[in-house]
Amino acid sequence: MCTTPLQAGGQWALAFDGRLDLRIEKVVTGGCWVVVEGRDEPLRVEQGDCYVVVGRRRYRLASDLDTDPVPAYPVYRTPDGAPRKVAQVGEGWDTTITGAGFIFDPDPAPLLFDVLPPLIHVSAALERAPVLRTTLCLLAHESQGEWLGQPAMMNRLAHMLLLQALREHTGTAEGSGGLLAASLHPQLGAALRALHTDITQPWSVADLAGIAGLSRSTFSLKFRTTVGLPPVDYLLRVRMHAAARALRETDHTVAVIAASVGYGTESAFSVAFKRVYGISPSEYRLRPPARRIELGQAS
Repeated sequence: MCTTPLQAGGQWALAFDGRLDLRIEKVVTGGCWVVVEGRDEPLRVEQGDCYVVVGRRRYRLASDLDTDPVPAYPVYRTPDGAPRKVAQVGEGWDTTITGAGFIFDPDPAPLLFDVLPPLIHVSAALERAPVLRTTLCLLAHESQGEWLGQPAMMNRLAHMLLLQALREHTGTAEGSGGLLAASLHPQLGAALRALHTDITQPWSVADLAGIAGLSRSTFSLKFRTTVGLPPVDYLLRVRMHAAARALRETDHTVAVIAASVGYGTESAFSVAFKRVYGISPSEYRLRPPARRIELGQAS
């Protein structure tokens, strides 16, 4: 399902509490400000623009930067918790926003959210922005009925939408870095491919720099500047995400999973896992999983 469309007008402001892992929205008419936790500057979006809120961050949509926000949840939901067909705030309805929200399973990959900015702006002026808007329209249309293969169609469209937004982001000056850009870099890409081919290897910065054909210092600087993480931290997150999947999807012991991601002892693995996810591997395994990728209605 798509997120409930928003109609707004006059002076208004909504505060979202970050229930979704990722949210992609399009300004159909009008315009507003987007203020996201973790980003210093507010973003003004206008008709035809799209934006992506990354991670479970609190954020605001507003007609101006001075109006006090009201909670978004009651605007999007009825008192009994059911999603409204249309969310409305203010008066006049000169601004309409629609989009899709994502909840990932297993838990949001720390790698993905560590290397993306809190807010991605896809301007209507970008060359391929119409493609992204078309996908959003297809997704909205698909959600309005009950047709054969609807869940599969919506799932595919959702993945397309996410990839298109990330592709557009990497084509801008703001998005010239990041994991996608690094994977296309002739030197960094070679090191990334080697790392992902065998995450059990005790990769050192010197090893990866050698594969990239760069000095250790040059590689470290280029990797951190482009990806947004030092090589060692990146490897840690890749390993822990693989471990989280194994904990969710297999009945292997923690010791076996530790070995499968390159750790010689269960204790060392547990310390590393808790550093990334905040809980022990055993606690993570017992915790109820999120629903598999879902296009959410939550605010």
